[in-house]
Amino acid sequence: MSKTQSKPEPNRASGTSPSIVPRGLRIEAAASYSGLNAFYIAELIRRGTLPAVGGPNSGVCAGYIVLREHLDKYLDELAEQAVERAEERRKGKAA
Repeated sequence: MSKTQSKPEPNRASGTSPSIVPRGLRIEAAASYSGLNAFYIAELIRRGTLPAVGGPNSGVCAGYIVLREHLDKYLDELAEQAVERAEERRKGKAA
C-alpha cells in the first residue's frame, strides 16, 4: 500500500457506504467486533456453537459470515456465565 492509501476496514466491504453497518461479518471482522480471537471464532463455527452463513460447499460464499445478532447472543451468554462464576467465587470467599 502506498502512503496515501488507508488500511482497509474489516467491517466494510469494498464499494459500501461508511454509513451502512454490515449485518454479517467475516471471521476477522467478527473477531474485531467481539474482541475474541479469529481462531476461536472459527472454532466456535466448526463446533456448531456459533451459527454462520456460507462456508465451504455452502453454495453461498466460500468464507463464513457470522450475523451480528448471533455473535451478540453468544457474547451475552458468556457475560451471564461470567457473572454466575463471579457470584460463586464471592460466595466461596464469604463462607
